[in-house]
Amino acid sequence: MSYGLYVHIPFCKHICSYCDFCKMVPSNKELVSKYIDRMINEFDLYEKYYKDVETIYIGGGTPNSLDDETLERVLQKISSLNINPKEYSIEINPELLTLSQVNLFKKYGINRVSMGAESMDDNILKLLGRHHTSEDVINAYNLLKNNGIENINIDIIYAHPWDNFDLLNDTIDKVLSLNPPHLSFYTLILEDKTIFKYKKVKMLDEDTVSNLMDLVNDRLKDYHHYEISNYSRNGFESLHNMIYWKSMEYIGIGMGASGYLDSIRYDNNRLLKDYMNSYRGEENTLDISDKKSEYMILGLRLLDGVSRSKYKKLFASNIEDDFSLYKLLKYNLIEINGDIIKMTYKGYKLGNYVFEEFI
Repeated sequence: MSYGLYVHIPFCKHICSYCDFCKMVPSNKELVSKYIDRMINEFDLYEKYYKDVETIYIGGGTPNSLDDETLERVLQKISSLNINPKEYSIEINPELLTLSQVNLFKKYGINRVSMGAESMDDNILKLLGRHHTSEDVINAYNLLKNNGIENINIDIIYAHPWDNFDLLNDTIDKVLSLNPPHLSFYTLILEDKTIFKYKKVKMLDEDTVSNLMDLVNDRLKDYHHYEISNYSRNGFESLHNMIYWKSMEYIGIGMGASGYLDSIRYDNNRLLKDYMNSYRGEENTLDISDKKSEYMILGLRLLDGVSRSKYKKLFASNIEDDFSLYKLLKYNLIEINGDIIKMTYKGYKLGNYVFEEFI
């Protein structure tokens, strides 16, 4: 069995208006140092798994909001685990990226960087609560590429309340001019406990969102659209995220991190004071029914779909016996081609309706 390793750095310089991830703006360096001390000790709980870890992902929050000395402490600890990952990723905010950070990435074997660009329109970035410019994105991308890091993902958020065809087209033009090997285009979801939710911003109607999704897929037709929101070139699919989508197991370390080990899903405590007292918050042991549901919901996110024969091998039952597919087939939300069940393009655009059938 192989595993993924996720490490959560919750600190940010600013809080974005749409973000519901576990995050905080630290009040002082001492707080950050205490958190890192606590998190580094958490690694020791999972020692028996590290020999089989294939991917590492450092996320947040904003991992590159740490100063170089603190970031290196984290990277040194991970290095001491003697993992030889196929993919080693870190998330960054473009305005914070420095050459010294890039050199640290290379020194410790990080070979993939995921950049939160979110938009290439400076006015939209301000409305989203971001603190960088489109020029920062371009400069950060070039800094990475010119220093030997080729595997770069750019995140874009679209279908936000101010979006339209011209704005989205312009962002796509600017992103494609960089020719990144991987792109993630996420429609904005109004999450609880966010600034946007508090301000009750008005979201776009479903038809407009659908039309904007059509635009993205048309403009990115030269990429391999392999997951609902993800597009790659030249085999640069996200190996770490594939672990999630294929219902494989992974270690989650840090405040608010989630993990899935030995059929147990767990969430670490999201509040700093709780995390400093006890790492784990909720735990949930998945029974066979839970595993079947998750396998279908996560697997159908992949445009290649799920294998009926693999499902039968894993669960000793048939998908058609475990779930009613009639409604999804009737409304052309899924299709069955031999061994493969996958969402249609219509189903992909109405993914939540599809997933509800497997809950």
